Amino acid sequence: MTGNPSLQKAEALWFSPEVIILRADTHIFRVFAAILKAQSSVFADMFTFPQPPSADMESIDGFPVVEVHDKPEDVEIFLKAIFDSSFFMPPPAEVQFEHALGILRLAHKYDVPYLRRRALDHLGPIFPTHLTEYDDTAWGNIERRFATIRTATEVGALWLLPMAYYDLCTQTMEQLISDASWKDLEEKAQRACLIGHSAQRQHIHKIFGFLSIVKNSGGTCKDWTKCNALRLDMVFRSRLWDRNGNPLPMWAESTWRAFAGFGICDNCVVESKALHAAARQEFWDQLPQMFGLPGWAELEEMKRVALSVQ
Repeated sequence: MTGNPSLQKAEALWFSPEVIILRADTHIFRVFAAILKAQSSVFADMFTFPQPPSADMESIDGFPVVEVHDKPEDVEIFLKAIFDSSFFMPPPAEVQFEHALGILRLAHKYDVPYLRRRALDHLGPIFPTHLTEYDDTAWGNIERRFATIRTATEVGALWLLPMAYYDLCTQTMEQLISDASWKDLEEKAQRACLIGHSAQRQHIHKIFGFLSIVKNSGGTCKDWTKCNALRLDMVFRSRLWDRNGNPLPMWAESTWRAFAGFGICDNCVVESKALHAAARQEFWDQLPQMFGLPGWAELEEMKRVALSVQ
């Protein structure tokens, strides 16, 4: 090395001072090209084989400008995640939903594997693949579900889709197709929504079938005529038909206590709990196929591979 031959260069941490300017619409970002190349194979190829200079090549302050066709807000958070290690920390650190989704899309597009995995780690708990995990999640807003379906389809993260579709289809058909984001879905995704929307509603009768247990179905009811009348009365009191777009939520223990306090015998309460749990599990097992997706086992394997370090 010039000036001191005893010094050894750490090649992996010897970055060139080359600067590049990225332009997304009207936003510009000035960054070190070497760091982008180290993290992204796409940018590495782009900067390793640059276009020959021409008179009409755009430059700012003497630095070349590379145009990227992405939303400026997504490019900003993507670059911050690369250049600021504290900006997009792994779970359990909390991040904004829109940041995780935007970084996922660009990390996939520009091949930044560690950011892709990190974004998927953040999104995974919001879109569970097991029923027990679903019971601990909160419903999302409709715009986030539309955005998730578009992005997860684009990047091949199909295991995020069953819950995104399910949450979206808790809306009425009118709410669904009149939303401004509906037209942004690909035709295949729109078709999946329409088919799944109907299938989802057909399961309400199965999941709440314990409210109309057939006499002599194998239970040990103490007074079937009385319990059945009370169950049917509860159907009308609880107006279950008003929630037929969202059949999956589990009854809380307080609801079951109210169920028992309604006068239904203990044996019927136990049987009803078992029937309700079994019907919810059956619905969950069939959920991906309702939207034309592979089964849970295949989706779980996709998830495992995507999150593994190559």
